[in-house]
Amino acid sequence: MEDEVFYQLTGNPFVDAGIWAICGWVEKENPEDLTKDDLKKITKDIVPLYLTQEWSKNLFSIFPNNPVTNPSIKNKEEKLRQIYSDLIDQLEPVNESGNCISCGRREVSDIRTKSEIPLIGSGKLINFFPNGQPGGDYCPSCTLAVQFSPLALYSCVNFLLLQTNSGKVMHYWCKSSIQDIRSQILTRNYTGCFNEDYKNPVNALFHIIEDIILRYEERWVEENPSITLYHFTNYNQNPDLNIYRVPNSVFRFLADVKNEPEWKTKIVRRGYNWNKIKDKENYKNRWNGVYSNLLNGKSIVGYFINRRNKQSYGGWNLLEYYLMEVRNMDSKRLETLKKVGDALSEYIKETQNIKRLTQLETASNFATFRNLLRLIEKERIKNASIDPIFTLEDFMTGLFPEGNLGWKETQDLLLFRIYENLHNWLIEQDELREEISVEEEKLEE
Repeated sequence: MEDEVFYQLTGNPFVDAGIWAICGWVEKENPEDLTKDDLKKITKDIVPLYLTQEWSKNLFSIFPNNPVTNPSIKNKEEKLRQIYSDLIDQLEPVNESGNCISCGRREVSDIRTKSEIPLIGSGKLINFFPNGQPGGDYCPSCTLAVQFSPLALYSCVNFLLLQTNSGKVMHYWCKSSIQDIRSQILTRNYTGCFNEDYKNPVNALFHIIEDIILRYEERWVEENPSITLYHFTNYNQNPDLNIYRVPNSVFRFLADVKNEPEWKTKIVRRGYNWNKIKDKENYKNRWNGVYSNLLNGKSIVGYFINRRNKQSYGGWNLLEYYLMEVRNMDSKRLETLKKVGDALSEYIKETQNIKRLTQLETASNFATFRNLLRLIEKERIKNASIDPIFTLEDFMTGLFPEGNLGWKETQDLLLFRIYENLHNWLIEQDELREEISVEEEKLEE
């Protein structure tokens, strides 16, 4: 029947990746529009691809001991086509219920092993799997979808599998990976799963997200997807899995700052430890503090400033957006921080007291930093300043609402505002110090 629906998204990452890969290959945007003819078409196209040397290597760690990777099986192409054809013949439309552990909408006829579904049981080798299960209860429809999931995988030493509740993100991601695969087929230069030479999964994850955001014009801020990345291998001897989750707020932030010139060139770049990077072209495979902190809910405010050069990057508006969107900081606290930063800037410039700025920069604990603010306020009183830098309420709820726990972020925020306000003046001080140094050298000579 024309109105039969064979596929709906399940929430299972491997099944859904396969469904989106099928959609991308047959150029359909809605999984519910997929037909048996579409499945026959992708089977016809993909079986020869899987049998190439590079793809066979990849599939060895995705579907071990299947007809492609098992050396004892002859007539591999015929055998693989038969398996896919049998699964297509067993396809059933989506029902109201069923015992399939993936879709829950169809009945299971056979238990599947890791040769067909990654990271589940291995048949008789049951010692390493929960409750001694030999495999998983997957219906033929879900099993077939998983066979095409390699088309949506990303090679990163092991393999990266993207999962999200956003159809747009998955549609565009599969579009990119399938464009690469079609190019392999056209040029007969087979390289396996989509590979851009990333070896660090976190950097690869942010690269994938930022590439989608930049390449495709969508209202990404309103899309608000949750994204999970599975970094896995399915080898028989040592299967492995690491999971990375991108909070909705981080995706929205990345979408909004895509055109900010200093985000990538200054702030993200400062996340690398350049002292340990010998090959400048290979920095993308090194650990990045900005990306790591964004994934783990830690502050990246420190990367917005350069204490050595007394510089701030991105501007207060960008920093404010990050604090509100990602750090969930309320506007009242932000106003307090901005007000105190402005007052400190004015004090340092009026008194020409660069020493106090150095002390604010080098304070290494909460007590020292708090005492510095007290001393500055005391000096302002001696200079007959009318308004205090901050009130008791400002101190308790705006500057240090967490007391000793969050003081470091407050220090970075105040320094950011000072650097931004005093940028030109600080340059003049550097130039003046250089002139004095030159004059002193001449006198010594």
